[in-house]
Amino acid sequence: MSTASISETSASAHENAASWLLRLDDWAERMGDRLNPILIKETRQALKSRQFVVTFSVLLVAAFAWTVIGSLMLMPQIYTSPSAPRLLIGYYFVLAVPMLLIVPLAAYRSLEAEIDDGTLELLSITSLSAWQIVMGKLASASLQMMLYLITLFPCVAYAYTLRGIDLPTVGLIMAMLIASGLLLTVVALSFAPLARGRTGRISTLLVVLMVLMLCEYLVGAAAVALILYGNPLAAGWTTFIFVASLLTAICLSHLLLTTTAAQLTPESENRSSGIRWSILVLTATLIGLATFAMEWNPGDDQEGLILWFPVGLILAGVWTGAGAMMAAESSSLTPRIQRELPGNFLSRLTLTFLTPGPATGLVFASLGSILVASVLMLAAYRAESIVGMRLPAGAYNSLFQLVVAYTSYLLIFLFCVRWIVALVRINNNPRVEIGLAAFIVVAVLASLIPYSIGLHMNDYRQYNYSAWQITNWVWTIGMIMDRSVSDLLIGALGTCGLIAILFSIATVGERSLAIKTATPEAVLAAREKK
Repeated sequence: MSTASISETSASAHENAASWLLRLDDWAERMGDRLNPILIKETRQALKSRQFVVTFSVLLVAAFAWTVIGSLMLMPQIYTSPSAPRLLIGYYFVLAVPMLLIVPLAAYRSLEAEIDDGTLELLSITSLSAWQIVMGKLASASLQMMLYLITLFPCVAYAYTLRGIDLPTVGLIMAMLIASGLLLTVVALSFAPLARGRTGRISTLLVVLMVLMLCEYLVGAAAVALILYGNPLAAGWTTFIFVASLLTAICLSHLLLTTTAAQLTPESENRSSGIRWSILVLTATLIGLATFAMEWNPGDDQEGLILWFPVGLILAGVWTGAGAMMAAESSSLTPRIQRELPGNFLSRLTLTFLTPGPATGLVFASLGSILVASVLMLAAYRAESIVGMRLPAGAYNSLFQLVVAYTSYLLIFLFCVRWIVALVRINNNPRVEIGLAAFIVVAVLASLIPYSIGLHMNDYRQYNYSAWQITNWVWTIGMIMDRSVSDLLIGALGTCGLIAILFSIATVGERSLAIKTATPEAVLAAREKK
């Protein structure tokens, strides 16, 4: 073959490769714009911003400096003794600062700036949904984390070659760092739409900084303990805790992202149903994980019950806070929301209390709280009578009284919140956060008023607990913990809670009976054009 033909063949091969790369680049650009335009916009802005340039440069300098300084500090033992832990601790903190602090804070400031500058209002009139906006911010932050992680990966590999730490521990630390960074970014994004005034934004920023710094310390302490002392758990428990933490983080992130998107959604749209579905998924996931741990490791050492205590606390907090805000929702249903109401008998029977409104929200929170309380009692019964995890004497009765008392107080207070906020809405249009404030006020007054009356009747001297303090939930729960409350009092309290939920169901009214309206032909035509 001649030299000219070889040159022509080589040139044609280069042209084919170049054209193939150009087609791939065009396809990737079109797919990226189609997936989420906010991701493209945020990524371009983030990679060109001073914050990313400075952070990335400092990361490179810090990694190089620690590589040189750490290696010199370990000389000459670095050739003979395991030296990976000390170097890996430095690399962890170099990587943790941008992933757990800078990136979540930048995502928070980005979404807050969109709200302050009015850019979000311009985006809301486009075809972009609130979910796309929030997910675009999260995806941009995730891309920055991936770049930081890839940049420092050779340094972590270098530390691993120095011996002293196993590969599963390194993988566990990196997974913990990535999951924590993403979860903190979601938490930071959820704080951005909360405050509207300047004072509120400053307060929110301080809260976000405190949360990020606290989590930086806690995750760092766990990572350093893993590096220095290794993983003390067995392989089965390590796998279970990893999977359980991942599933819980995913469900909690979905709930926070849903609430964030709901705050960015116009009031004319349905902002409640997605949150209620997310709460149900989170509840089912936590109960399923705790049940699996109990059934997977039965025995007398009570290890299987270790998850029920934090699960009970988390679910109590979620249903209390969410119930207070759902009971404070607006009762007006726009035509757009009415078009999304359940249409047939079966859907109306099962999905009625997932529709927006304070009445349906009150019943939904009440039924959910009763469901969680029933599951906790069934778990305690299963642990004591079948699995063989014997509880201390009298613990089951005290647990039963505690669950009944807390659930009854919650049902009664939510019923009061629903009507207090309804009175406020006669002349005002408050946000749903007023439900939390009303719930706190009701809880404080319910415990303070009877105690003050009793103190006055006893000439301001200390006195013993009596049935007249039944509304004093603080004292009542304290007496339950001391096992000094009769079953008759708990039965009366449970009856009051049952009456409260019956009144809640009876006062739902026409909101749950609203008929689904037909979609106008103009709206259908506009959808077909899209």
